[in-house]
Amino acid sequence: MEEVHEADAPAPTERATDHGRPSAERLAEAERRVAEQRMYRALVDHAHAMAGGLAARDGWAEAIPQLLASWRTLKEKYGYEERPEPAPQADGGASRGKGGRRLDAASNAEIDLGYTRIREVGENVIAPAILRVAAEDPTRSLAGFERRIKGEDRLKEKVSALLEPPSKLGAGEALSAIVDVVRFTYTYHETGYTQGVLADVARLKSQGFELDRLKNTWPDQQYKGINTQWFEPHSGVRFEVQFHTQASLEAKELTHEAYERIRTVTEATPETERETEELESFQSKVSDKVPIPPDVSAIEDYRREKRDG
Repeated sequence: MEEVHEADAPAPTERATDHGRPSAERLAEAERRVAEQRMYRALVDHAHAMAGGLAARDGWAEAIPQLLASWRTLKEKYGYEERPEPAPQADGGASRGKGGRRLDAASNAEIDLGYTRIREVGENVIAPAILRVAAEDPTRSLAGFERRIKGEDRLKEKVSALLEPPSKLGAGEALSAIVDVVRFTYTYHETGYTQGVLADVARLKSQGFELDRLKNTWPDQQYKGINTQWFEPHSGVRFEVQFHTQASLEAKELTHEAYERIRTVTEATPETERETEELESFQSKVSDKVPIPPDVSAIEDYRREKRDG
């Protein structure tokens, strides 16, 4: 990008010396010069913002090799490569997944039916609208669209975790509590992030979706981004939309295995507690390196009030 110098700025509006010039013409000339000044100022501000964004992303890129090395050290220390989780298995209609969690046959069948319905709504109703929104702004992208539907085995693991004692939920209630069976991610340049997120939230509403929750986790030490939960009003199917910068998305992917390991720990021992502390410390270390978009604190948390009945 060509640097903008103060010397190149248009001259300030000058006092008219030609008193014979019609007043309307002098006013038009003054307005033209003011407009030039504003345009120049906007160009300078944009150039400075771009420079700051590039510097921030360069800092993130420089941090990645060390962060990857830290993760490799943790994997070697705790032997993640050497202790693969057993694949989910069917057992007389029941389902057994990672961490030894199990769904009985009746619950498993109920989840199968619910998952089929959610997937159909996700593919036929929600995904086309998400693509329409994506087409409205070429400055950002839709990431991971091919993973828009959560895998059935992974879903059943989450359901079985919600059903563990002392939970009193039924299988259908547990399934309804999982909001990211259908999920999407938009990514933005840091400098356009805040306005881009606000614009896309408005676009999603214009598609007829109802916003249930918005959580701004940019101040969080473990995870950077904005997560939203929505309803498709005709079916009642819930879905998730995440809003990321490229760096925050890469940070999420880098820490995903650590998050998964923390999630699947089912036995509290001194060893697993130390391991969890180190994994959380690693997540914080990664998160700390992610550049913060300008004015992102302007995006406030939101939670829809429960309707009567």
